[in-house]
Amino acid sequence: MTGTFGKTDLKTSPIVYGCMGGAGAFGAQEEQDSIEALREAFNVGINFFDTAEMYGNGYSEQLLGRALGDKRDELVISSKVADQHMAPDDLIEACERSLKNLGTDHIDLYMLHWPNRDVPLSDSIGALKTLKEAGKIRWYGVSNFGIGDLGDALELGEISVDQLPYHLFYRAIELEVQPKCVAAGVPIMCYSSLMQGLLAGKYRKLADFPVNRARTRMFDHRKWAEVVHRETGAEEAGQALLDALWTLTEETGLAMEELAIGWLKSRPAVGGVIVGTRNGAQSRGLKKLLDVELDAAVLEALDAASNRLKDDLGADIDMWGKGRTR
Repeated sequence: MTGTFGKTDLKTSPIVYGCMGGAGAFGAQEEQDSIEALREAFNVGINFFDTAEMYGNGYSEQLLGRALGDKRDELVISSKVADQHMAPDDLIEACERSLKNLGTDHIDLYMLHWPNRDVPLSDSIGALKTLKEAGKIRWYGVSNFGIGDLGDALELGEISVDQLPYHLFYRAIELEVQPKCVAAGVPIMCYSSLMQGLLAGKYRKLADFPVNRARTRMFDHRKWAEVVHRETGAEEAGQALLDALWTLTEETGLAMEELAIGWLKSRPAVGGVIVGTRNGAQSRGLKKLLDVELDAAVLEALDAASNRLKDDLGADIDMWGKGRTR
């Protein structure tokens, strides 16, 4: 079950396998578990794999190459260059490192991971065009680009993707960026789609959510000293949404992750929903997310349940409030 990704010629599954976790982003993990997770994701029908040089300093890319290198012709691989490597020479060198890590001669979709205010965007886009002309990448795009940055990028050439944080607990992109993507024909890749597990049906109360994951703008900054933002959050609205989601799981018989991912798959401009796992068994469970489709009444109920939180958090697309987007 694949479709054409935006204006590219890439045929991609609606679920994108997120490779960040395999590099230890969510706690220590055995390498063999990560490799089996990647292989089983492919076995259930996922052909789209997203990684980045900053995930484990290239380790995530290496894992993907080791796990599925023999399937390269059947895969669509996206990777991202770190913001400190946006100068043209640095960007081209970073791409060469990623190619070596992945064990491939091309990357299907290559993105600028975050905006960099110290390097002219025209220089970075120019380097991406050079890589495309050389056949090192097939298509290029951006990640975490807000309405202003995306507009600037579109003036410099065709942008094939904007990878953005998007889920029921964080709908900020809908206010400005998503309409821009719709108008420009730029597909969105949604990351943090299960909000670090909050949408996986494990927690009844926000208070039970691990404090070291409670870093987004929805949570009161006083919970944990490592939080970057200084907002008091919107936890009352967040708890109301969580309560509504539990009610919907009971009414529909669907798991919470099916509701969350089914809703994202229905949203305008969404071209792929990123989901990660920690082992082969969890990856086999992704089949239900590939297949899930929600009826109109459930989609409307999910919209209604999350509208208050959407309004409370506003249009800032940076979930962590680090001031990196505009």
